[in-house]
Amino acid sequence: MQDATYDAMRAFRLNTINNKYSSISDSKIRDIEASINTFYNSLGTSLGASGYDKDTLKEYIPAIVYTMYDGYYIYGKYFNYQNEINEYQYGLKPYIYYSCRYKKGQKDFVVNYTLDNSITIYGKLDNTEKYYTKSGYLINYNLLGDVEETVTYRKGQAVVEYPTKIKYDNIYIEKEILAEQLVTVNENGHASDPTTYEYTKYNNQKIYKENGKNEYFYFKNNKKEKVSDEGKLLKDSDVTELRYVQTMTIDGHLYSNSAVEYYTKAKEFSIWIQSKIGEIEQSDAVDAQGEPIKDFEINIGNKKIFEFGPNNDPLTEGSTFNEHRMSVIRRSIKTNLLSAIANYNSGSAGTYEFQMPIFTENDWEKLLNNISIAVFMQGMPIKSKIFNNYCIITNNKNEEVVTNDSIYMLTNENGTIVAHLPGCKELVNNQDKIIGNPGGTKVEQAKGAGYNLVDFERQTIVGDYPRLKPDGTIIPPPENRELYYYPQPYQKCYNCIVNASVNYMADDIIKGVLKPYDKQTGEYKEIGTDIRILRAKYLTVIARERYDLYRTNSQFIQ
Repeated sequence: MQDATYDAMRAFRLNTINNKYSSISDSKIRDIEASINTFYNSLGTSLGASGYDKDTLKEYIPAIVYTMYDGYYIYGKYFNYQNEINEYQYGLKPYIYYSCRYKKGQKDFVVNYTLDNSITIYGKLDNTEKYYTKSGYLINYNLLGDVEETVTYRKGQAVVEYPTKIKYDNIYIEKEILAEQLVTVNENGHASDPTTYEYTKYNNQKIYKENGKNEYFYFKNNKKEKVSDEGKLLKDSDVTELRYVQTMTIDGHLYSNSAVEYYTKAKEFSIWIQSKIGEIEQSDAVDAQGEPIKDFEINIGNKKIFEFGPNNDPLTEGSTFNEHRMSVIRRSIKTNLLSAIANYNSGSAGTYEFQMPIFTENDWEKLLNNISIAVFMQGMPIKSKIFNNYCIITNNKNEEVVTNDSIYMLTNENGTIVAHLPGCKELVNNQDKIIGNPGGTKVEQAKGAGYNLVDFERQTIVGDYPRLKPDGTIIPPPENRELYYYPQPYQKCYNCIVNASVNYMADDIIKGVLKPYDKQTGEYKEIGTDIRILRAKYLTVIARERYDLYRTNSQFIQ
């Protein structure tokens, strides 16, 4: 069962990485259904000799849960009333958001939570009849200082100052140069030599800059597609992709400004949220009938969920906001899973009574912080015994969510680019080697200090021989075609591979204070290491990667 669940997660991960539309609902459902088929095929193959085929196995699996970024799917048996079928069928049930309703005075609203610090809020937030709908990221905005640098661009007829450097708790968040290695295929189907291009993201699309030219392209189906304004009608409020990348090209280099945009917009959104619902407490949470919810696993007392300060920074795991967020998600999954298993009993022809298992805290930690698959298998007879168990497999390499640990930080060590986990002790000890300094004299010093783990996944490129260099020169293929590839010029830190358990916590990096574990006392003791360089780069990467993820709800829609 564990191997089959792992195969299902691997299939889901590979499909979403190679599916550029995996964030769209219909496409995501296809990826999940393909993953479920992989699970049953893998399990059926393993147990085929025992007489269990795919259809038989379904009778022992009351539910499969897929936790996503802002909600989850439950796969199981349901009663179909449509088209006069009136029978039990297997399939995905409707998507369930991580949501909670609150009532206080005239305020009556719902907050949809996610696996990070982003929320969507909708409902009545004041004494008027106005109905609000807004989405955004929450931060402790008190840590944000003034804008230090800007660039100027034209937005329709207006000239706008665009912030590119801001101060955050005595460190700087600023624009950065990102780079990616591509193998492109020309119109004749010939694959190029791997080439590194600078890029940025705009409207959820990567836009690359031609080396040595002020020309830009998308990378679609392994081919270059030129970015232009041709055929686009410009309005006063519009900024096209081409105008944006031209503005962000400074001194011949294309910069990403996503991290700065993340913090400036998050500050605006957080101030607005606190002004509207800053007084809300856990006791204001109600169910669909308007009755107070009293069965949260974590009781945060009378702490204000949306009042931000030193003890409530949504970026850190132990904040009041995050404690409540995880309680909401936990209660939602538990309630709906109990219902799904109860309904499965109603539609089961057997006599076995399926039950919701008791998760450990470690199990909940997996479900509440990662894209996960949870599989339940019960009632299967094995000789004289009955098999009951469950399995949870997580995935931090995806394009759904960027957790505090799902990135690699890069250092340049004598010309070799080394990838580290965020809390790596080697990374802390070599902060001066972290790349990503926009003020550097060399391009290598200016490239992004870290990237999402998913960017390091191997992807398939299809192209015919011969291979071509950028200047069109033919590269003769080797005798062994299987060796005809170019690896990325990175290597993973040895300490991260063999000694990851003793690394520092990502939360400590966010706070700027390291607390390694002391084996003698069994406590975490603060040490005085200056990590301003690491902290600045880490907070930049987290902000940029989260801001660049696809979101179905636009910020500040009202």
